[in-house]
Amino acid sequence: MPHAFIIAVMERPQTIRNEPKWIKDCTKIRARALELVEGRISLIDAAVALQTLAFATLAQSDPDLALFMRVNENLMGLPVGAERSYWAADALAREDKKIKIVVDKWQQSAVDAARRLVDRYAWSLEDRAELRSAGHRG
Repeated sequence: MPHAFIIAVMERPQTIRNEPKWIKDCTKIRARALELVEGRISLIDAAVALQTLAFATLAQSDPDLALFMRVNENLMGLPVGAERSYWAADALAREDKKIKIVVDKWQQSAVDAARRLVDRYAWSLEDRAELRSAGHRG
């Protein structure tokens, strides 16, 4: 049975004082999720970005964002990102097989989670537009 979520404005955690930044980070969650759904970024890039944003918004307990944290845990120690330039070609070929296994395992679940994030964070677009019209930068 698919997840059912009520699309509504999320409540800002009390410990976050900078509401405009929080709203901006929420729009980034939606943007990175949408990019994954549309195939414009890789699962690895989405997982890195969404984990960072989950911490920035204090939304680590969100099950869909937590999925991306699990993807990152599965990639730990593997050459993803800038550190690839320091690896030998034969080692990269071997490790790329491991990376492919992780990506293949998580890809569909991640896209499904990203779709839910796109829907759940849709409110942030309107809130950010309102902030901009009120003179806030960002």
